[in-house]
Amino acid sequence: MRRALTTSFCLLMLAWLVLVASNWGIVVWQSSPFIARGHSRPAIRCTYFNGTSLFERGYLYSPDDRVGYSFCPLWAPAPV
Repeated sequence: MRRALTTSFCLLMLAWLVLVASNWGIVVWQSSPFIARGHSRPAIRCTYFNGTSLFERGYLYSPDDRVGYSFCPLWAPAPV
């Protein structure tokens, strides 16, 4: 039992270090589709975690993935 906990902790720390060292973030949550102000097309807002902070990205919403996204992409580059 203790070995499993230690291994899990080490894997979690390794994943966190990879996020911190990379310039990418992993999706944490997404908003439901909404109409953005000044636009006629629906959009979704995605929140990402890059190891040290949260950042947001907005994408066009398309239920069939033709012009936009139906779900947030799993990975996104962090803002510079």
